[in-house]
Amino acid sequence: MFNSENKNSDITLCIFPHLQEFLVIDTRSGKDKLDENSVFSLSLNKLLDNKFHNNLTDEFSKLIRTNDIDFMKLISLPQKIEKIVRNEIIKIIINEVGISQNNLSQVGIIFFNKEIIKLSKEQLKNALLEIFSDKTHDFFIENLTNKIMNLIKLEIDFVKNNYKSNIESIINENDESYITLWKKGS
Repeated sequence: MFNSENKNSDITLCIFPHLQEFLVIDTRSGKDKLDENSVFSLSLNKLLDNKFHNNLTDEFSKLIRTNDIDFMKLISLPQKIEKIVRNEIIKIIINEVGISQNNLSQVGIIFFNKEIIKLSKEQLKNALLEIFSDKTHDFFIENLTNKIMNLIKLEIDFVKNNYKSNIESIINENDESYITLWKKGS
């Protein structure tokens, strides 16, 4: 159900698209030492501080302040910016968790999109067992499932409560995520 590459991760992040909170699952300590402290939540509010913004600004500046920029390099800027943002966020999370980048083999990400949040508690538990069964015990999976189900409920509630206003913004053309390429004159 989930990507099998997550089985090899030392750290797994559970990301919910509309929440500022996300879960960190740290399985580096081994099967017999995992406990409730191995799963904790972090908030984007805490991580996206001035240092983060300054690092992004510096990296972006390096991208565009070059003498050999051409049209193809300009076209590829969005992908490069996305990579910079992703790398900076991963760096901050790794630092927050207290991991040396030299001691980290892989960071896995479970992105809780609309398909995954539709899973029942039992389906989610089975998927988590598939990923973490060789790293932990069943009681750990049960606690993890409960924490994730709580965040799934918050994600569903957010979407449900904001769906109407998002649709209204799109219809009224107040949403910047949608653009009009051509509009007949008034």
